[in-house]
Amino acid sequence: MTSPVPFKVDIPQNVIDGILAKVRQYEWHEMPIIEDGGDRWAYGTDMAYMKELCEYWTHRYDWRAFETKLNAFPQFKTEIDGQEIHFLHVKGSGANPQPVLLTHGWPGSVLEFYDVIEPLAHPEKFGGKAEEGLTLIVPSLPGYGFSGKPKKPVGPKFTAALWDKLMRDVLGYDTYIAQGGDWGSVVTGWLGYEHGVNKGGGCKAIHLNMYGVRAPALPETDEEKKWAEGAAFMFEMEGAYLRLQMTKPQSLSYAMMDSPVGAAAWIVEKFATWGDTRGPDGTVHIEHAFSKDTLLTNIMIYLVTRTFNTATWYYRGMFEEGGTNMAPGTSVAVPTGIANYPKELFTFPPRSMVEKGYNVVHWSEFEKGGHFAALEEGKTFTQDLQAFIAKLAD
Repeated sequence: MTSPVPFKVDIPQNVIDGILAKVRQYEWHEMPIIEDGGDRWAYGTDMAYMKELCEYWTHRYDWRAFETKLNAFPQFKTEIDGQEIHFLHVKGSGANPQPVLLTHGWPGSVLEFYDVIEPLAHPEKFGGKAEEGLTLIVPSLPGYGFSGKPKKPVGPKFTAALWDKLMRDVLGYDTYIAQGGDWGSVVTGWLGYEHGVNKGGGCKAIHLNMYGVRAPALPETDEEKKWAEGAAFMFEMEGAYLRLQMTKPQSLSYAMMDSPVGAAAWIVEKFATWGDTRGPDGTVHIEHAFSKDTLLTNIMIYLVTRTFNTATWYYRGMFEEGGTNMAPGTSVAVPTGIANYPKELFTFPPRSMVEKGYNVVHWSEFEKGGHFAALEEGKTFTQDLQAFIAKLAD
């Protein structure tokens, strides 16, 4: 275990030039004809949109501008149990700000949280009170972004153990609150389950915006059975990527590591499918939720660090750890907050079923928002996390 060392994103220009050259040289192929009004994403990433995105990428996108944004908050690297970890560490306002650990997922990155950091750390700048400020720790998952690459697949249980050591042994926080969506929800679930204060760990509460770790309970009520049927259908329609990355991620890596356009298309399709892309006029378009600059910056984090392959290893790591089920008859004892966004693909079951595995003390429903909650709906995400933490203090 090493002391944190300051870090700054500074990608050599030849790396940027090499990526853009490959984008310009991409040889486009065929896409099925889509009738007028049909879903252009039904077979996968819409080629017309990819051409538009790549045109913007090579002519207007400015990595250096977004590199500056990435460097706007203090960043560090440390080594824990042989694994190098990159993380943001932003001290909150007030005399004694609560430490909160925010964990991203796939195909996201720490970028997901950038727009909520200031409102959470310094609420007085946004009409709130300084004493409600939070100290934020935002790490990159092992094998993702600016964290080091593991020598073999690791998963969320491994990561939860790292995060508890990061928070307590490296940063010196006796206790902390954890939040996450996507893989972040699984890591956060394991933090509450295996590293909760009731188990001798430092995690005293968790906040989730996706259903990750779960009790192996069968659906009982009609409402629970209806949810289970819908979840099974969704997995049948959308789970191919997971099956592939969970079983043969290395085969996928050869194509994706060679083609920036290929990696971008693989990632963009998930943002289009998993995000709440409904516009106020009723139309559906990816840029109702994510700008080209946001999509490309997230993609570039994978490309400039050459971590597409090790990021997908994470699925195999989860598989080798034994999945995401708690042991029968056990549950997460620490207080749990649930933020249930309407267009989250991996939906929460009814509260009655969630409570079989979690000590739910806070449950929120929203009118808008999807899988990438902090990125899509920063204001409601911020307010809900603040409300949950305030409830813990009551």
